[in-house]
Amino acid sequence: MATFSPHPRRTARYSSIGMSPSPPRQGPTRRTRAGGSTQPQSRFSTPARHLPVVRDDESIVSGSGMDVDDEMSEVFERGLKAETVFSKSKEMTVTFYAQLPVEVKQALRNADFYRDAYTGDVDTSTGFAVVASLRTCFVWQYSQALTGTPTCYIFGCPREPNPPPMATPFHALVPFGPQREPGLIICSNIGQIRFWDSIGMGLAGGDNFSFSMLDLTEGENVTNLVRADAQTFIASTSAGRLFRLVVTSSGGKYHLSLHPFGRPQSSLSLSRLLPSFWSEGELLPQPGFVSAVAAEELARGATGRNIWALIDLRIQQWNMSIEGWEKLLWEEDIGDQTRAAVREQFPNAPESDVELDLELLDIKLQKSDDMVMLVSWAGQDEEPSTGLATTPRRVYAIVYLRHLPGAFTITKVQAVPYQSTSSSGAPMHPRLQVVAPERLVAIQFGDAVTICAQENEYMDRLELKSAMDRTLGVGVIPGESEFLVLTAATMMKTSIDLEEVASFHPETGRANLIKSTMTKAILYGSLPENPLHFSFPPEIDEEALMTGAEQLSEAILESDTEVVRAHHDLNAQMTSRKERLSFLIKFINDNSALTKMSQRSRQTLASDAEKLYAAHQLWLRHNEALRAGQADEVLHGAVYRYMNEIGEGHHEDCLRAFLRLRVRDLGGLLPHVAELVRRSRSEMSGKAASVTPQANRIVLTILESAHSYRAYNLGVYGIVPPMMDPWTSRADVIDIVSELFTVTTQLVEAPTGDSETADSRSVPRSQLPELAACLFRCIQERLDWLVSPTASEQAGSERERSMLEDRFRQLRPQVLEVLRRNGFANEAFKLAEDYHDFRSLASLCHKGKVYPPEENPNAARIETYIEKFKEAFTTELYQWYIEHGELRTMFAQDHSPFLDTFFAEHPHPGISWIHDLGRGRYALASQALLAEAEHAPELVSKHLMLSVGKLSHLAQLHEGAKTVDQSVLDAFHDGLDFVSVHETLIDDLKAALASVRTRQSLEMQVDTIAQKKAGNLSSRKALQNVFKYLVRQLLQGKALSVEDMAEVLCLKDNYERVEDYTTALHLLARAESVPSTRRLSVFRNVWRRIYIHDDWNMIRQTTGVSDAELNQRLRSTALYAALQAVVHKRARPEGYKLAPAEALEVPSEEEVALRWPSMSPEEVNAIVRDYQRDSRALRDLDLEGIYQSLDQLVNVDEGIVGDS
Repeated sequence: MATFSPHPRRTARYSSIGMSPSPPRQGPTRRTRAGGSTQPQSRFSTPARHLPVVRDDESIVSGSGMDVDDEMSEVFERGLKAETVFSKSKEMTVTFYAQLPVEVKQALRNADFYRDAYTGDVDTSTGFAVVASLRTCFVWQYSQALTGTPTCYIFGCPREPNPPPMATPFHALVPFGPQREPGLIICSNIGQIRFWDSIGMGLAGGDNFSFSMLDLTEGENVTNLVRADAQTFIASTSAGRLFRLVVTSSGGKYHLSLHPFGRPQSSLSLSRLLPSFWSEGELLPQPGFVSAVAAEELARGATGRNIWALIDLRIQQWNMSIEGWEKLLWEEDIGDQTRAAVREQFPNAPESDVELDLELLDIKLQKSDDMVMLVSWAGQDEEPSTGLATTPRRVYAIVYLRHLPGAFTITKVQAVPYQSTSSSGAPMHPRLQVVAPERLVAIQFGDAVTICAQENEYMDRLELKSAMDRTLGVGVIPGESEFLVLTAATMMKTSIDLEEVASFHPETGRANLIKSTMTKAILYGSLPENPLHFSFPPEIDEEALMTGAEQLSEAILESDTEVVRAHHDLNAQMTSRKERLSFLIKFINDNSALTKMSQRSRQTLASDAEKLYAAHQLWLRHNEALRAGQADEVLHGAVYRYMNEIGEGHHEDCLRAFLRLRVRDLGGLLPHVAELVRRSRSEMSGKAASVTPQANRIVLTILESAHSYRAYNLGVYGIVPPMMDPWTSRADVIDIVSELFTVTTQLVEAPTGDSETADSRSVPRSQLPELAACLFRCIQERLDWLVSPTASEQAGSERERSMLEDRFRQLRPQVLEVLRRNGFANEAFKLAEDYHDFRSLASLCHKGKVYPPEENPNAARIETYIEKFKEAFTTELYQWYIEHGELRTMFAQDHSPFLDTFFAEHPHPGISWIHDLGRGRYALASQALLAEAEHAPELVSKHLMLSVGKLSHLAQLHEGAKTVDQSVLDAFHDGLDFVSVHETLIDDLKAALASVRTRQSLEMQVDTIAQKKAGNLSSRKALQNVFKYLVRQLLQGKALSVEDMAEVLCLKDNYERVEDYTTALHLLARAESVPSTRRLSVFRNVWRRIYIHDDWNMIRQTTGVSDAELNQRLRSTALYAALQAVVHKRARPEGYKLAPAEALEVPSEEEVALRWPSMSPEEVNAIVRDYQRDSRALRDLDLEGIYQSLDQLVNVDEGIVGDS
């Protein structure tokens, strides 16, 4: 038994946060037992952050269920049973052991452990416990508290004149055997000693004691009082001195004698007679602060025992003789090798010795030469508080020493799962206890007791919950792997299963320890009578944390009996499981460990919790259906099919078994629900009307509950969207929800004349909005995942994303229209808004009257959307107007700024010119009209655009413009001329129909015109088909291209309109937009037809023909007219004037195919053959001489000298 200083540090260093540590002080007064910061210190390497607890609609779980500080003492006063478990794992069980005496409770209840120091001990060899303050010492037999109220013996402590802060006396019980009450020694900080030979005197006030005084120098203080054996005690001081206290019996009374360590110096001793002989080679102890003393057991027949003392960074070995003298055998500074061993084991330890600030705290013997030592050093918090300097902390480790002849060897350094900071619990000097030699040790701190295995990496700790509680003593039960822990609130018994500890495996053990910690927190942490607080150790392993948390979450889902108590009421059982999962994430958050978990791990925990919540909601709705007398055969059937599929159909109640054991595969239930719906439809038994609503209810309950839970608890689980491949939106889930929506729609909209049947459809009709919302949410959630960087790394994700986006784009308007059609317009609008489907919004807004816009029932809604979504909505709105021909509605609304933006970003020159005219932007309007007119398919539209465009162009003069662009004006003139050509040609062609008396179809009109106006094509069927096609276009009011117009002008007979050949040439000459190669090809076609137009054989018959008559024949040819038309044009494009040889070349099949892309290869080939036929006819005519003659004749007639 021993008592020690309560304070963890030897100086008042770091008395305030933010101060820099000072170097260690030197000298014998370096340390005091008291002093230092009284601020509470944290147990963790990082501070705990208070995050919101996990809640759902039915259960709000608190962390502990009570205010421990206010109620702890009252709870213990009510009494606990010995079998009450505070903590239990495979390796360690902590139970209630005994109550404290009433007197002790009263003293400790109002104690402030940061101001009033208390010390204590559990002496398992006597069966008594001690608690002492500066003034009073309480002693009681704790085993009495197992059966009744223990007797409390109260003693006064030696009074110090000026005690330092947080000072307590040292105490030790003196065992006299089982038949006699023990005695008591109390020693003050300055060496005042009171001795009672029996604690029974405490019942009479404790005034009958013997008094002694240690011979201390000024500033010297007592640091330890330890028991070496039943009658021998050792006291140590801050000056490095040791004192021997011996209980002796004389005259039937017990007395206490004492002396400092050293050789006896009596006058008769040989050392005084022969001083040089005795003193030669004798070591002299060096002064220093004695932090710990360990005494070896006295072996049978031995004349002395070894005493080991820690003085600063040195170890002393003394021989304490049974003859009453002591000798220093060895003293060694182990600071350097301890620092080296610490840095090797802990690479983050400071390199500087000053910054490391190593301290040797305690030492215990395991065997005569094997020792275990507790050390600490300075560390720094990884996450300093904002605005404050980094808070100093102490990091602890166990060092195993072996004493070899002449040296100490460090065999192992082991971490201790505890770190003290400025916010740790009540200050005390941490102390070691060997629970099982060479197997297990325990370390007592002010607010915790840690357990460390020596043979592997197993470690655990008992941590006090209340700030008003603290540890007072730890007593190891001899011969057992058990120890008692005395706190300010109770006494606990801790039992260690050494076999389980020995089987600890580092690869799985760390995760199991984390899981065990969280399991204990769940099972025992919320018990109000439990004095223990559960938390993760500092420097927690991240992989172990994630693995342990996921394993525990899975165990709760599967109703593992180790963490979930059996209950016949499934509702209560599921509620308990939900609370356990909520407590799990709260525990992780309270320990600031969530940031150490990956997103994958966090989302795994969240998915487990949401599945359990959804399953519970499913069970509650099932119970409601049963109470209402409604059948729920779909749920039973789906569960039965699933359980059979996995080989567990043997359960008597498959539904309850599923909800107890298989909640983790809740999504696996959905395919079976869908299959039951398919079967009900295929059987044609009429069950679909009852099966479908039940299936909808099951699917909606599962998915909506999961989604709502997830959304509510994103922050609690620290989830950063998107979810990783979420179970609620996998491809099969989306297909199932889509299928149910389709089936429900068909069921609701199927025609029926039966009023009863119509009434039965009210339930599935009411489910349509929920199904639609669920379907949209699932698809969007899937898309969010597929566009994430993580998903993009997976094969096939890009293809799936593209296909799903297309599907969603096509599906939205269909689903929204179904909702509108079935009386859920508001829900349709809401969904379109939520998913920013502005195209569907525009469509929904115009399902009624569209024009005039003020009479549209959704006019106000349209204005609201424009105000809310601005261009995002107006873009789709105007696009809808354009696609549906509602331009009048678009321009009737006063949204000019939005129209400007729309036309700027989405050019529609065929429409925007109307807006430009209205805004007075005539130049823009004319340019738009000119560009649109060129490609206008309708002749009337082309004519209108050119006419209005010309007027708009000229209107600039009326708006103050001095001039207009002449090239633009010329372009309008050319366009209008081209329209005139159309009109003239149409009139000419329609003249062929004047003699027809009956009403003809379009095709008949085309045939008639071809017969009468293009008789020369009767033998060239391919070109005749081209001619008919172009005539058909003209009769339908279409506007031809320049190429097409040139073709039709030169394909017809032109016996009376040879000027149409020249018109074709002029049109082609101005067609600069036509590619030059294609234009040259059309030029050749026109010139070939000009050359073969006339009967040259008849013209060449000159017998009996005068020159005048011959010239007249030549002037009446189409060739003369063509040459006359082109003779004055100087800037001639290629092909504008071609000699016969130049017109022989015909287009290739590739060119013709490009020219007429809709024609088949056979038709193209036929056209080319007709071209070749014309070319051969031209070659056979041999017109080169006639061409030269006509060219000269035209020059003469036109008065042109030289070659033209």
